[in-house]
Amino acid sequence: MKKTLLLSFLASAVAMASAKAETLPSPIIGVVEQATLDNSAAFKSIIDQIEKKRAEVQKEMTTIENDLKAQDKQLTEEQKKLSEKDFAVKRAAFEKRVHDAQEKIEIRRAQMELAVEEAKKKVYEAFLKVAEEVKKETGATLLMYKETIITADKSVDLTNQVKTKLDQALPTVTVVYKSEAEVKKQLMQQQPQQ
Repeated sequence: MKKTLLLSFLASAVAMASAKAETLPSPIIGVVEQATLDNSAAFKSIIDQIEKKRAEVQKEMTTIENDLKAQDKQLTEEQKKLSEKDFAVKRAAFEKRVHDAQEKIEIRRAQMELAVEEAKKKVYEAFLKVAEEVKKETGATLLMYKETIITADKSVDLTNQVKTKLDQALPTVTVVYKSEAEVKKQLMQQQPQQ
């Protein structure tokens, strides 16, 4: 009796599973290259802006570094003429300037990282929206990255359509840098509590 009941239960489970599988529509798959984001006009505009900002920051850091080297050299020369106490005061002031410079470098790095992250997010959001539009226009039911497919017919490659629409929808992204105060506050919040 138990065997019969178990067999009938298994048979009905298999029948229900196959009935459900039969009701699902056949997927119409489209593929898009992952590099579509990197090759987009908006992403390239981000890279251009970041490179300009990086050059500005590098110039600023070089100036600070040269100033600190000159101050260190001057301090070394003054050490012979100053009392121990006066030298200690000047040395402490110099070390504070070095610390401030290191903090400024960290803030500049964080400013750039946060700005890039936000700008990339805008491109990705536009990409998702455009990909959804292309999916609907082509009648696809599923879009996948091309790199995850072993082999596919070229007719399912929607990369060019998605890239063209993405470039039209979002030709550029303005990279916005947070203020030093905002970044400093954010960095302080991220530090582990001691």
